[in-house]
Order: sequence, then structure tokens, then C-alpha cells
Amino acid sequence: MAWRIDEQVIRGEIDNRVRGRITGRIWFVGRPAPVELDLSGNGWRDIAGRSLAFVNPSPKPAELKALAMRQSGVIGDFTASRKVKVPDIPMEQIGEYYAARKPWPWHWANSLYLEWFSTANGRVMIESASYQLTVTSAARWEMTEAEEEDQRRANATALLHFMDLLARAEAEDDEGKDKPRGPDDDAGFRH
Repeated sequence: MAWRIDEQVIRGEIDNRVRGRITGRIWFVGRPAPVELDLSGNGWRDIAGRSLAFVNPSPKPAELKALAMRQSGVIGDFTASRKVKVPDIPMEQIGEYYAARKPWPWHWANSLYLEWFSTANGRVMIESASYQLTVTSAARWEMTEAEEEDQRRANATALLHFMDLLARAEAEDDEGKDKPRGPDDDAGFRH
């Protein structure tokens, strides 16, 4: 399961000007202080060596109490140039087009896609084609094509590692359900 938190974002700042490290702050509806990011890895070449600011034009409230105020871990994919199809009609009308077997009108757009694997919350994602984005024009360092390929492989490895951790946790949980329980298995509870 992933934390999809794009709708609750008010604004954010991402900084990848130090090679191998992404820091930043993200403000959410209903939270007075920003969530702090301290992640290892680099963004794709559009963000690598640069800082990025983003604003959600229509943030929505939601319950995010369990989202840690400090997010540390490794990045997955980090880009402001992922291409996505964006409908040119309201989402409610897509069902009508689908039922009539008609293609709905759409256009290609750049999407902000920020994915990381937090030690506190697991997989966290922000994805939106409606944010207002500002990327600094001058890069402190440039990522080569070979470095970007290496980073994409590292991102895929991070996802596989995360999925492996989930599978192990689930297996341990299933193992624990099958074991007989003793009187000391519930801390503080005595018969």
C-alpha cells in the first residue's frame, strides 16, 4: 500500500542540488508545520542538480495524522516531467463516454511524480498534473544519461526492496496467527 498524498498538499519545496541527497519541505492542509524530507538518491535529469517548488491550486483536507513529520529513506522516481493523459472533461463524464464506447477528449501533460520509501511510513507518493511548478534554471550539477539509467535501476531496486519487506512482514504476521498463544504473549495481561 502506498500513501497517496497529492490532494492534501498545499505547497512544497524539493532540493536536489547536493548530489545523492534530496531535502525539502511539504505543507499540508490542517498541519501548521511542514513535513521535512531527507532522502538519499537523485531525481530524474529534469530535477537533478536543481530545486523545485510546487503549489496545489486546490488542496483538500484529509486525515494525515499517521504521516511522520520527518520523512527519511530513499527515493523512488522523482520527476516533474512524467507524461500523462489528462481528460478534457470532468471525471464524472468519463463513465458516459466509456458506456457509449466513445473515446473521451484528452491531452498530454507533464505530471509531478514524487515517490519515496520512508522508514516511518513506507511508500509515499505525490502525483499531479495540475500543480504549478517552478524548477530553477541553473543546475548545480548535471546528471548524465548513464547516471540517470543507474538512478532508475536504483529506484527499481528500492521498490523491489520495499515490496520484499512487505512480503516478509505479511509472512511473519501470518506465522504469528498460527502459533498458540501463551499467557506471556500479551504484555501486561495476566490471567
